[in-house]
Amino acid sequence: MINIQIAYEIQDEVNIDEEWISIICKKIFNDNKKINGDIIIIISDDDKLRKMKRTFFNKDLLTDVIAFNLEDEGEPIDGEIYISFKRVQENAQDFKQEIDTELKRIIIHGCLHLLGYDDVTSKEKNEMTALENYYLNEFSIINIENS
Repeated sequence: MINIQIAYEIQDEVNIDEEWISIICKKIFNDNKKINGDIIIIISDDDKLRKMKRTFFNKDLLTDVIAFNLEDEGEPIDGEIYISFKRVQENAQDFKQEIDTELKRIIIHGCLHLLGYDDVTSKEKNEMTALENYYLNEFSIINIENS
């Protein structure tokens, strides 16, 4: 079983559908043959993610999500997904999305990174975006089924 935890390192009120996150994250991992493990999603701020980006990736820039795989090869998935809520808010405004939708997209993006997907090239970015859209659409189906 995949265990999903959400932690908050910010004081801002974050309207997050934790049940949806659990369902969709488990679906993403199950679709990729990862049926056991532990994932923690940490809602944080720009300062923390910028420091992490500098420390672990030698890049001094703002980012919306950083994902760390912690498992050894062949072990159940174990990872951390750090999200800058400020970046999510600004992305939502830039892309004319609801904050909730953008946050969900970023969580999906982080899960995909934990599975080994990357977004360095335009081909990789397009593949990740297509998967993000697929799983966001799954959210609509889940909501209809649970109504």
